Parts: sequence; structure tokens; C-alpha cells
Amino acid sequence: MSEQREVPEYAKRALYVGTMILSLVSAILIFTSEFGWWYEGGYYYGYDYDIYADYTPGFHKFLLVILGIGFIFVLLMALQQLYPVLKVSKDVDKKLGLSGLFVSLGMLVLTLLITILFFVYVNSISTLWDSGLGTSFYAGLFGGLLSTLFFWFAGRIDKQTT
Repeated sequence: MSEQREVPEYAKRALYVGTMILSLVSAILIFTSEFGWWYEGGYYYGYDYDIYADYTPGFHKFLLVILGIGFIFVLLMALQQLYPVLKVSKDVDKKLGLSGLFVSLGMLVLTLLITILFFVYVNSISTLWDSGLGTSFYAGLFGGLLSTLFFWFAGRIDKQTT
């Protein structure tokens, strides 16, 4: 016996607002804080792995910038779903919502890819090291995961109401 529950009218809007807040905070943290850090043995010199660090390779910096820009795109797609800034047809608007879902999922995958590249890079340049993941990693991980879930739940609400 399938029982249909009423979904409050504000639930979908709350999910998009949550996605916007998560994406904004994630983008800010990715652009301003470290993705990871490591200490070399001996006198314990510390290094950061982020956009503005000297020791981060150029391609890795490029991927970190793409990660931050991706979260800005997710924010704009949530804004489009909440307050349609672009006047588009209903079909295109639905596709924009799906693109927000897939880009936020892509941000989660990109965060995991950058994490793998970080550990490979640190392991290749230092033999005695102590490393860890920083604020940008957690912003990318939780921002990507929760934004994906929020877009998915909002899509489920659309299917229930139509």
C-alpha cells in the first residue's frame, strides 16, 4: 500500500536555497583556503597545496580553479530554479535543473580526483612526510555531495507534483 504524503510547498524552495548557500560557501573556501598540506621530515617544513601556493603544479591549480568555478555554476543553476533569471521554456528550465544536478555530482568526482592527484604528488616529491586534507577538500566533498542530494530531492518533488 503506497501512501502519498503531502510535500510542503516551501520544501523545494528550501532545497534550492540550501544548494545556493552550500555552493557559495564551497566556492569561497576553495578560492581562499588550502586543499591539503604536508610536512617534510627533518626540521618540519610545511607546505600548502592550494591555488596560490608556489609548490602546487600548474595543472593542479587549474583543476582547483575549475572546482571553484563549478560551484559558482551550481549556485547559478539553483538560482535559476528558484528565481528564473533567464526566460526560457519549461523544457529548457528542466534541463538546466538536471545540469545543476550533474555538475554538482561532477564537483564531487573532481574533488576526489584532485585528492588522488594531491597524494600522488606529495608522495612523489617527499619520502618522509606527514600530510592531510584541508578546508577546500571538505568544502568540495560536502558541498558536492549535499548539492547533488538537494537537486535530486527537488527533482523528486517535481515528479510527485506533476
